[in-house]
Amino acid sequence: MTIDRYTKAVLTVIAGCLLWMCAMAGRPVEAQQVSVVDGASFAGHIQPVVIVGTGSMDAQGKVSVNFVRHNGTQVTDPVVRVTLPYTHDAPLPVGLPYTTSAPLPAHLLYSADAPLAVEITGIKKTREWEPIRTQVEDAPVRRTPGEPQR
Repeated sequence: MTIDRYTKAVLTVIAGCLLWMCAMAGRPVEAQQVSVVDGASFAGHIQPVVIVGTGSMDAQGKVSVNFVRHNGTQVTDPVVRVTLPYTHDAPLPVGLPYTTSAPLPAHLLYSADAPLAVEITGIKKTREWEPIRTQVEDAPVRRTPGEPQR
């Protein structure tokens, strides 16, 4: 099978580009421009962001910015007004679908191999003492302390 000059040239260009990419892989990437604000350089740090005002944009893309008077000059309005459709008479509806007849389902994971751990932190006498039923299981006996169990 013979390979023509065009194929050789294309493969040579591809090989050259791959070599160039491998050689440049160790260089650090600098995607952020260096910012200077009031003489302070922010190279490699967080870019400061300033919201200069609020406004609106129509369907054609025309932007209008809200301005206010401050110290005799006209500046952009830095106040972002938020309006929610809820009032004292019509508050935000919040609720859970659980009732006393249909409570939140809960499932405790325990078995004979991994029983549920329970700790008694105090006992308070009420009208009558009720017995506390426990079953204490003996630990396996070891010949010497610290020896692994058999």
